[in-house]
Amino acid sequence: MKTTAGIVVGFVLSLMLAFAMLAPAGAQGERELHAVNINYEGNNVWTPGTYVVRKGEKVRFKLFNRVKADPNVHGFAIDEFNVKVDVYRDKPETVEFTADKAGIFRIWCHLHPAHLGGQLVVLEK
Repeated sequence: MKTTAGIVVGFVLSLMLAFAMLAPAGAQGERELHAVNINYEGNNVWTPGTYVVRKGEKVRFKLFNRVKADPNVHGFAIDEFNVKVDVYRDKPETVEFTADKAGIFRIWCHLHPAHLGGQLVVLEK
């Protein structure tokens, strides 16, 4: 029960942070987001779990793997935008794409599909 409550609280906080990050984009319609892979109560997760951008924005994800346990690599993938990158512990990666379609898109670990889920919300302009 304690674990479930912690996951719910973590999800709600991530969602709040994601919407707080929906500040106006830069002059060029660009959005820089940070995703950090951590271990939270025995579960590997990308934090925050939800990211919000607007259709047409150029999105730049800076990815950090901070999980100290093995394996030392985790994946970050968003199929609809052809994003697939391996993120090694303490070796940040950057991925860029244009959010050219609106909707809710799954973020997942293509190396270990059972964990590291999240979502990218692309709003109409």
